[in-house]
Amino acid sequence: AVGEAGFDFWHFKHLKEPYKIILLHGWGGSKEERFFIWLEQELTALGHKVIRFDFPNTDNPNQKKWLQKLEQEAGYINGKTLFVGFSLGGVTALRFLEELDEDVKVGGVYLLGTPTADLGYNELKDFFKTDLNWGKLKTACNSYYIYNSTNDEIVSPDHGQKLARELDSEVTVVEGAWHFNVEKLPQLLDDIKQNIKNLNGILPTIEEVIKRQKEVFEAHIDLALKNNLPLILHGRNGLAERNVYLEMLDILKAKGADRAVFHFFGGDLATAKTLVQAGYFIGTDGPLTFDKKSEELQAIIRDIPLDKVLIETDSPYLAPEPFRGQRNEPVYVEQVAKKIADLKNLTLEEIIEQIWQNAKNLFKLKG
Repeated sequence: AVGEAGFDFWHFKHLKEPYKIILLHGWGGSKEERFFIWLEQELTALGHKVIRFDFPNTDNPNQKKWLQKLEQEAGYINGKTLFVGFSLGGVTALRFLEELDEDVKVGGVYLLGTPTADLGYNELKDFFKTDLNWGKLKTACNSYYIYNSTNDEIVSPDHGQKLARELDSEVTVVEGAWHFNVEKLPQLLDDIKQNIKNLNGILPTIEEVIKRQKEVFEAHIDLALKNNLPLILHGRNGLAERNVYLEMLDILKAKGADRAVFHFFGGDLATAKTLVQAGYFIGTDGPLTFDKKSEELQAIIRDIPLDKVLIETDSPYLAPEPFRGQRNEPVYVEQVAKKIADLKNLTLEEIIEQIWQNAKNLFKLKG
């Protein structure tokens, strides 16, 4: 097969959501301190979503635990995600961005009184065991905003200047804010509002993204046809007004691509019937065994012809019961086969024989 191709509409729902601004406090702080409450009120009044939370053990911070907490609270990250990091919270934001996938880019990061070294405190050494990856950071964010206070007695201006220099940004100097121990920061709010206005002009529309996905999908199909190979297709719905599988089906028909499996199928029964009637296979894996969460999927596999079903692992993810939550392994496909046998009231041997024949038909295998 020529890799995995398909449409992903699930991510598009996030393009419809408001901007998400995540507020990160510093060492010994909390979500209630300083200008956070005021900033949340101002931003939510504009229709944006604000997330603020307490990091664990703030008096003796641990980088790994802080990053885990941030990942847990932040949720889905994209170009409509902004971070406001105060002091060590800013360092945490940068360390978080270092670990983002290469294709993920946030909309903006605002760093206030943020150090670039441990300042001689043992409690901060855990966050500076390695140098910041400036190259990665520059590609992980659309715009950085750096703020120094004229009378900050904890983090000297040199740190902000280094951040600005390394991140291709500029320093905004705030008069008399101490270590940003203020209730309001109008300049910060103005910068966030202006950045969002700028982002609205450059973020792609849903239709633009779908158009590009279609172009890449068609190129993938052409490559498979040229090499006489089947297609492994993955679709994810996320837009109520569109059916990702039927849109893929239309393109497959137009291209004359008749050998394909819809891997990790997540559609409804009517869609599954349409796909198998068109000659395509439905792939299923570990979640089929999750009785409390997969009633619809089980109904689909029970109803569609067995000669249109394939089993897969999706390893290392989605291990079936009783191995759920563990690393998935190819040997576990037997658990999925057993579930299909149960759903179709057939023997395991009958299921294995037909699934093997299905695989030979899709991949044109001999023997």
